[in-house]
Amino acid sequence: MFDLRYTNDIVLLIWIGLVAFFCGNAKKKRVTILGQEEERYTLPFAIIVFFPIFWFVITVIPRSDMWLYISGFKSFNQSIFEVLENWNSFDKGPGFLLIESTMKAVGITGETGFRVVIALLQSIPLVYVYWKYSEDYVYSIFLFIATLSYDGWMMNGIRQFLAACIVFAAFPFFLKRRYIPTLLFVLIAISIHSSAIVMIPVLLLSQFKPWSKITIILFLGFGVVLFFYIYNSNWLSEETLQKSTGSNPLGILFRAVPAVIAFIGRKQIAAKQNRLLNICVNISVITVVMNVVASMTSGVMAGRLAGYTTIFSYILLPYLLKKTFNEAISKKLFVSVTIYYVLSFVIKLYFFR
Repeated sequence: MFDLRYTNDIVLLIWIGLVAFFCGNAKKKRVTILGQEEERYTLPFAIIVFFPIFWFVITVIPRSDMWLYISGFKSFNQSIFEVLENWNSFDKGPGFLLIESTMKAVGITGETGFRVVIALLQSIPLVYVYWKYSEDYVYSIFLFIATLSYDGWMMNGIRQFLAACIVFAAFPFFLKRRYIPTLLFVLIAISIHSSAIVMIPVLLLSQFKPWSKITIILFLGFGVVLFFYIYNSNWLSEETLQKSTGSNPLGILFRAVPAVIAFIGRKQIAAKQNRLLNICVNISVITVVMNVVASMTSGVMAGRLAGYTTIFSYILLPYLLKKTFNEAISKKLFVSVTIYYVLSFVIKLYFFR
C-alpha cells in the first residue's frame, strides 16, 4: 500500500538522476585497470555522488532491525581485551563485537556515532571498488539506489552487509590473483558474520570460463550443496520460518537481469577475454542460483545470502549496457533497463513495504 513515510527516499533517486544528467561535465582522468587504459571520474567526485546515501543512512529514522543493533551497541559493555579473550565463546559475530568494543574504547557510545562508523565501514569499499572498476560509476550507484540496497542492506541486516562489504573490499586483490590477502579479508568477514563463508566457493567458481559446460555443472552442484547446507544449518529456526520465505519468483527475475543480458551477449563477452568481466558474469549467475535455492527454502538468512553477490552485478551491468552490443542496441537496452529499475524502485518502495 502507498505509504507517505517513504516519500523522502525518492530524493536519492532524483539526486542520482541529476548527477547522471550533469556528469558529462565532470572531470575524468586516464587510469590503467588490469593492464588496460580506462577513463574514471576523480575520487572526490565519486565520494560526493555517494554521500547523500551515506547521509540518509545515518540520519533517517532507524528501520527494520537497525533498532536492535543500536540497542545492542548501547548495552554492550565488554572491553577489547574481554572480546579477544572470549572470542570463541560468542555465538554470533565476535568480529562485530570487537568493532563495538573498539568504538566504546575511543569514546563512541551514542547512536549517531555507531551509525556513522558502521555506515563508513560499508560505504568506503563500495565507493572505492565501484569507482575503480565500474565502466560507469554513476550508473552503478544508480543501481545501488534503485534496487533499494541502501535500505535493504545498509539499514537492515547490517552485520551481514558489513561482512559483504569487507569481502567486496578484497576484490582488487582477487582480480590480481593475490589470493592470500583475499582470503584474509574473507576470514575477517566470517568473523563479522559466519555466512560470509559462502564467498569462498563463490570466488573459486567465479574464475571458470562463463557459460561453459563444466561451469554450468559446477554452478548446479553448488546450488545443490547450498540447499542441503541451509537445511542442515541453524538458519531455519522455527521463529525464522514463521517470519519470511527465503526468496520469491519476482525477486529472482529482478536479480536475474544482469545474468540474462550477459547470456545474450555471451559471444561478445568471450571475445573480450576480460577477467573482470568474466568474474562478474559468473557471480551474477551464482546470484540467480542463490535466489533459486532460497525460493525453495524458508528463512530470512537464506534469502540474504545473495546480498554478498548482488553488489558485483552493479559493476557488470554498466559494462553490459555500454560495451557489449552495437550502439543502437546499447541505447535501447540502456533506456529499457533504466526504466525497468526506476519503476521497480517506485513499486517496491510505495506498495510492497
